[in-house]
Amino acid sequence: MNDLFGNEIKPIKVYKRDSIGRFADEKTAKYERALTDAAKYKQMYLAAQSRMRGMARILRMKDELISKLKNND
Repeated sequence: MNDLFGNEIKPIKVYKRDSIGRFADEKTAKYERALTDAAKYKQMYLAAQSRMRGMARILRMKDELISKLKNND
């Protein structure tokens, strides 16, 4: 988009707000975004780790049951 003199109009850059709700500059906005992404990925990692522990516990219980049944014969 051009103005009357043919110069290109650059839109005013609107920055995001930080976690408190204040307007933030670009550096702070990127930092806040990185924090939220890191928290999201951390939760995904912890959920996957919990599932793996649950599977390991189930496998261990089944293995103990199999060995117990083998020993009874």
